[in-house]
Amino acid sequence: MNRLTPLEIQRASFARRWRGLDPDAIRDFLGEIAEQLEEEARTRGELRAQIARLTQEIEEYRQRAAAVNEALVAAQRTAEATIVRAETEAQRIVADAEALADRVVDDAAKRAENIELVIGQLRTRRRAARADLKRLVEVLGGSVRDDEAAEQRESEEPTVSFLRRRPTDAKGER
Repeated sequence: MNRLTPLEIQRASFARRWRGLDPDAIRDFLGEIAEQLEEEARTRGELRAQIARLTQEIEEYRQRAAAVNEALVAAQRTAEATIVRAETEAQRIVADAEALADRVVDDAAKRAENIELVIGQLRTRRRAARADLKRLVEVLGGSVRDDEAAEQRESEEPTVSFLRRRPTDAKGER
């Protein structure tokens, strides 16, 4: 049997018989059935359109999910590669830093030894300079004592000599 449309149901006509059913009641009933069928057909059409739209959305979401999964896998690989590179670089940096620290410590130790040598030399020079200063003080002290003694002697003698006359000869010559 072919599917009937709501319009076919509303326009349906029946042959009349004696003692048959009330045609107006049948028409009203058929009208209600036609309206219900029309409503169901409209609802089915809307549902089909909604199913098509949802099916398309599901496909789009599947494609997006696949793209997101691919991106996540690529990101994971990139992250792992980055971590490996970072760890390798960190190990290299640490090794370089340790080598540099060893060189700095060795240089500092050598400098400390050199400084100790210089300090020892400076102490020796200081002792020598002190001894030289003591000798100089003794020499200067001796010079001061000699000068004081000379001054003492000079104070005992007149510093200005008087002009004395020379004895004159009998002839008056000078």
